[in-house]
Amino acid sequence: MGCLQVSAAICSFLSFILLLASLVSDYWVESSNHTGLWKVCKSTLCQSYGIKVLDYIHATRAFMLLGTFAGATSFFGLCASFFQPSAGSISTIKIAAIASFAAGFCALLAMSIFTGVYADLYIPVTHASFGWSFVLGWVSGPLFLATGGLAYKEHTGTTLKATSAAVV
Repeated sequence: MGCLQVSAAICSFLSFILLLASLVSDYWVESSNHTGLWKVCKSTLCQSYGIKVLDYIHATRAFMLLGTFAGATSFFGLCASFFQPSAGSISTIKIAAIASFAAGFCALLAMSIFTGVYADLYIPVTHASFGWSFVLGWVSGPLFLATGGLAYKEHTGTTLKATSAAVV
């Protein structure tokens, strides 16, 4: 169990929690009310979007959900790597690294879609600002990419050690 492996697991857990909190919260945009991906709240009354949801919201939701599933795969794969280093012929750390990169790219794509459309269409008109859950979404993307880098580095280090031991 290497330091990189522990660091990757901790980083994956943090990334997953941030992405999940961003996905379910309704503080993406704040003004006199606050809005998320699933509902709009005015003072204490919250309502779901209903049937008619704009396409950019659907796209953001889809990529956030894909990122969340990939992030869960990353976290559970890294946890499994402590007990079982491989699943068949493939390393669980390698699976976790790939899932981390996928989660990071999905999160960044979702956040880019939302930011681009919302900033162009609504910010100049409503004078709203992005909220804390929006920030969590942006933080989780690069953090997942860092997790993928740590897991990949651990995988290549483990592979090199196994190859060196096999040669000797």
